[in-house]
Amino acid sequence: MFERHFSDMLPVQFERFEAIHEEKWTSTSFQLLWTQQQAFECNIGNRDRTIVRGQLLLVRPMMTVRLTSRNPIFIRCLIFQSPLLQSIPGFSISYVLSATSHCKRLLTLIQGYRRQSDANDRVRVSSLLFSLLSECFLNAEPESLETATPTHSKPVQRKKTGLPIVYAVRYMRKHMANPDLSLQEIAGAVGYNPNYFCQEFSQIFGVSPIRHLNELRMNRALAYLEDTDDQIKRICEQVGIRNPGNFTSMVKNKVGMTPMEYRRNKRTKTLNL
Repeated sequence: MFERHFSDMLPVQFERFEAIHEEKWTSTSFQLLWTQQQAFECNIGNRDRTIVRGQLLLVRPMMTVRLTSRNPIFIRCLIFQSPLLQSIPGFSISYVLSATSHCKRLLTLIQGYRRQSDANDRVRVSSLLFSLLSECFLNAEPESLETATPTHSKPVQRKKTGLPIVYAVRYMRKHMANPDLSLQEIAGAVGYNPNYFCQEFSQIFGVSPIRHLNELRMNRALAYLEDTDDQIKRICEQVGIRNPGNFTSMVKNKVGMTPMEYRRNKRTKTLNL
């Protein structure tokens, strides 16, 4: 009972996985499509889309997708609901999203629940999916978000759309290397009072802005550990953590290993593939 109510509180609600075997279909919910093969082509709302490996296609509800690829292709589809996305004015009928290394890790975790058996799994997939979409959108800079610049003259509109929160997270990502980045600065960047901003942010993400900022820092730091040979001091500088000792403790709390143990573990797994 509790799991069902908690799931309703999340910004996205996972419904099911599907394997697409048709040339044309319509979904009443949001669709997230991808393939493990090289590419596929489709038409949505009279607009042609080409999705290559490493990209995701997000489609609005009630849109008909028609495959135009000549060769048969296996497409994976994740179906979900999201009142938050539907409430954003001008949200496009579809987006092509590029997956970062962190996105790929989240997608791997999500696919691990393909055979979910209880409400707890559904909540976990919904939480992971929201993290995945946030990561994709904030890195892909979709067209409508690019043109919709926040202004200080329309506070009522900002409350309705929720776009200031998106801009705030984008601001965090851009300036996270500043160890002095504060709640006041982040809220000021989108024209909000710090207390009100904290309240609005927490309603959407479920955590405070500063805690989310620290999560962003850790996610990027883990990506640096995995994908680069940068020294710990250099990684700390890139993500805005002054004390390497604190950084070691933060990594250990998150993944159960020291930074160097995490790097060696990831490199060993890569060699064994």
